[in-house]
Amino acid sequence: MKKAVQICSLALAMCLAPMAFAQTSVTLTGVSGQAYDGIYVSPYYANVGGTSTAVVCDDFADESNLGSTWSAQTTSFSNVNSTNTSWGLAGANTSLYGAVGYLTSLVLSAAPGSTTQVIDTFALWAVFDPNGVEQYLAAHPITSGSLTTAQLCSAIFGSSSCTGSAVKGSLLWIAENSGFTAAQWGMTVLSADIPGTSQLCTAEKGNCPAQEFIYLSMAEGGTAAAYLLLAGFCCWGAIALRSKRRLATRIVA
Repeated sequence: MKKAVQICSLALAMCLAPMAFAQTSVTLTGVSGQAYDGIYVSPYYANVGGTSTAVVCDDFADESNLGSTWSAQTTSFSNVNSTNTSWGLAGANTSLYGAVGYLTSLVLSAAPGSTTQVIDTFALWAVFDPNGVEQYLAAHPITSGSLTTAQLCSAIFGSSSCTGSAVKGSLLWIAENSGFTAAQWGMTVLSADIPGTSQLCTAEKGNCPAQEFIYLSMAEGGTAAAYLLLAGFCCWGAIALRSKRRLATRIVA
């Protein structure tokens, strides 16, 4: 299972092939329309340095608006540290980007619009902000339908009440305790600059013009036809984009 996810991540990287620069311009161009509990879920569409690609959000409380453009710093997962991402500046444990990479790969490989993609998205938001996710779901409970709040909380945290630390065997626990490292994922972090500067904003501290996003990096080296075929299936079957909040043009968390 773990190896299959990694292979799909590599194939997606070859398909999307966005370029990694220290600073780049980002324009949020679309969502696929999938929403849960008033919030658009990942992935979304963005133009990153002139390349259209899928992006996945790891930031629950900041806000992003469709059509907005901002300056961002790109950092490969293999180079993440406490000073070069918005979550690093926020004091988060940057080793958690290993869990972020794993959950990002699940989001992108899930069937578009599926309950699995919803669960994976909320689990990803919970990596760096578990309390924010728990509090939002507790305040906006869904008690009927194909995915209730209790079912979502059970899948992510292992508890239907959506409170406390993740229980062993839950999706969030697996992501954070399976030995995933940031360097093993062919992904890049897009951390927004404070408007009018080239200084990174700090996640969920009120100075970010957009959320922090993840996108797939260009794979290095040669590729086999099998990888290209897999890339096609992953890209066109898994890229239906989404994000957070209630207004149609606002994707936030």
